[in-house]
Amino acid sequence: MSKLIYIVVALALLAASPAAAQKATVTRSQGAPMKIDIGRSGAMNKDSTLRREWIVIHHLGFPADFEYEVGVDAYHAGSEYRYKSDIHVTPKEPITAIEIRFLLFDVWGKHIRTLSFTKVADLEAGGRQLGQAEWNLFSVNEASEFYASIAYIARVRTKAGKIVNSDVTPVLDEARKFSSKFSAEDLEPKRPGPREI
Repeated sequence: MSKLIYIVVALALLAASPAAAQKATVTRSQGAPMKIDIGRSGAMNKDSTLRREWIVIHHLGFPADFEYEVGVDAYHAGSEYRYKSDIHVTPKEPITAIEIRFLLFDVWGKHIRTLSFTKVADLEAGGRQLGQAEWNLFSVNEASEFYASIAYIARVRTKAGKIVNSDVTPVLDEARKFSSKFSAEDLEPKRPGPREI
């Protein structure tokens, strides 16, 4: 009788764990070259053949997934550098908001930052492009050393009003392959502080 109780409790704990609730697959592809054209000035990383690495976490059974491979690249625009990403998702059911996060790492495996893209719009089930997202890139060194991104859908709000958060376990597993010091706190985007006038 006691063995049966232990088995029932073990199964209940397993069913309650986030990993059991959402399994995930991981895909890898290449982004743009680390060489960045800077116009008449030439190119940053001009002698490099490295291409940026895109890693995508696909949560199985989640209300939305990426339609194509997605990642972050860096480019030069005028007098500044920017991060950019073309984002396509496939809602599995009608949703009204979605948040996508990108964890960025440099060529040495150090976590640079976490970027967030939120779209508040009615998205019906089926493929849909969300558009191009861009973020500020704050230093030439960061632009030069940025190497890899891990993309995942952090959460969605369904048309029925339910907020569904993704299981971060596979995200943390992939991030710790770059940096053993990566923590769950690093998943949260840091809000910029007030600018000085």
